[in-house]
Amino acid sequence: MGDVNDASARAFELAFLAASPAAILIVHALLARALRGMAPQKVAIVAALLAGPPVVLAALQLANAISAADVLFGVLVYLSIAYSYFHLFNMSETARRIRILRELHTAGALRADQITALYGGDAVVSVRLDRLVGTGQLALRDGRYVMAGRLLYAAARVVHAWRVLLGFER
Repeated sequence: MGDVNDASARAFELAFLAASPAAILIVHALLARALRGMAPQKVAIVAALLAGPPVVLAALQLANAISAADVLFGVLVYLSIAYSYFHLFNMSETARRIRILRELHTAGALRADQITALYGGDAVVSVRLDRLVGTGQLALRDGRYVMAGRLLYAAARVVHAWRVLLGFER
């Protein structure tokens, strides 16, 4: 492969990697508003599937002199990014449900009040505060929690902006 083909392959990869998460996010934001009755996870999957062909076609236009192996690589990269996007979104939607299902599985059967007692607000907050202190994001000073790190706060801001863009929060 010569310099022109190497440059084309690099441009293809760069365009593909740069455009695919943005394309999925844009389609997801539009679909989240249009398909409010559909499960949020299904909307994320549909968004990833609908965003794929335009991204792939655009990438092929940018890199018209690349090999079939490069195209296959690009498609696999897109599918990997779409898979990661889905799971990141899915984790934000299902974490509490998974905990409740684990508790039900362990106990065999529980009433609603028993589930609430196992997964009550105080216990949830206590566990989360302990984790934040353990990771250095919070510190306990004079019986009060204070910010000690900014990494998770920055991530929380990004997730909040993502939820606003998707129409889940106002």
